Amino acid sequence: MSIAVSAPGKVLLAGGYLVLDKNYSGLVFGLSARIHTISTISVSETGTILVRSPQFATATWTYTVSSSENGVTVEQVPDKGSSKNTFVETTIRYVLSYLSLSKIVSSEITILADNDYYSQPTSTTPLRFNNLNVPLSSAHKTGLGSSAALVTSLTSCLLQAYSPAPLQLSGSSYLTKIHNLSQAAHCAAQGKVGSGFDVAAAVFGSCVYRRFSPSILQALPEANAPGFRQQLREAVDKSWDMGIEKTKIPKGVRVIMGDVDCGSSTPGMVKKVLAWREGEKEAARKQWDELERVNRGLIDLLAELSEGSHDAVRQQILDIRKNIRAMGEAADVPIEPEEQTKLLDAVSAGVPGVLGGVVPGAGGYDAVAFIVKDNEETVTALKEFLAKWDDGKVKALETREEQEGVRMEQTVQYEGFGNYLKLT
Repeated sequence: MSIAVSAPGKVLLAGGYLVLDKNYSGLVFGLSARIHTISTISVSETGTILVRSPQFATATWTYTVSSSENGVTVEQVPDKGSSKNTFVETTIRYVLSYLSLSKIVSSEITILADNDYYSQPTSTTPLRFNNLNVPLSSAHKTGLGSSAALVTSLTSCLLQAYSPAPLQLSGSSYLTKIHNLSQAAHCAAQGKVGSGFDVAAAVFGSCVYRRFSPSILQALPEANAPGFRQQLREAVDKSWDMGIEKTKIPKGVRVIMGDVDCGSSTPGMVKKVLAWREGEKEAARKQWDELERVNRGLIDLLAELSEGSHDAVRQQILDIRKNIRAMGEAADVPIEPEEQTKLLDAVSAGVPGVLGGVVPGAGGYDAVAFIVKDNEETVTALKEFLAKWDDGKVKALETREEQEGVRMEQTVQYEGFGNYLKLT
């Protein structure tokens, strides 16, 4: 029996840094770029889970799994050519501990990433899932939230495969369970409790998000410590104090992501902004309140967008960027670096049909996002403009906004990649 699940990437269009505080919100869109997880259960064997990510070199991990009183023990089988994958290993440990199974049957899992998650070599013939021929650690991410999409996709797939009874991804209570368990596994793998907007988008799709209280997960014991299994189940099954307000890009406009292929140290940037906020409490509060006001203005404009309000959207995006730069200057963090400012200004002025662009999420050099009129003329003009910018260092990605979150997939769609991907 094979089961396939996918979860989307994300772009935090407004609310970078603010989403770390539950008193503020973020506008996050799910993206059509997805992480796919295909699981095949063995009915005759127990105790081994084999995971492959065949687009990358040496990306095979074998785990022995066994149930104990405090959770599931997951140990990687030593392999000279394979590295460690904390996100995969932690997710397996958390999901199977949550399910409290007395016997764990063996399975083989294949993980596939849509191409837009990684900067692609220009010399390759495009397949649906390109083989990058490099170790996973050497691949250049485009900043679409691969770890959150991976954990959400794998969590959902494992729940589907190992739960005693079939589960419905369409049910709100089950989606909430996937969300809570994915957040727990993702935060454990990261080693910290983050804002969670990326996992929320991977589960629920596009939404206006307010974070949960970090104490919900901070109170959990270490994996396999006394009480871990029981406290994990209680935390996942209870109601969390977060806000999910479903939203979507209105008809007539779309989001286009630009891969800058440069990369930023997001944790270091966040640390500096939070240190500034702690040291300059009053100035920071005013700055965050103003950012929340202009962000909510954009959310409201997009909810009731008409052709006549495009200029208002342009101005709102400019106001957001102005406030983001002010916060970056105050905290001495390049949230919208000068190079990105030049690019965004040039595109907004030089490509008709572009309503504006931002450096999404925590900012820096990872990516840019544009809101544009959804027509072929605008999209083509933007791609051509980016191709000429700075010797072609910015590439328009094919992904676009998508309202839907985690979903079941038909396994037949992956069969055409049998030899290439070594799917069973």
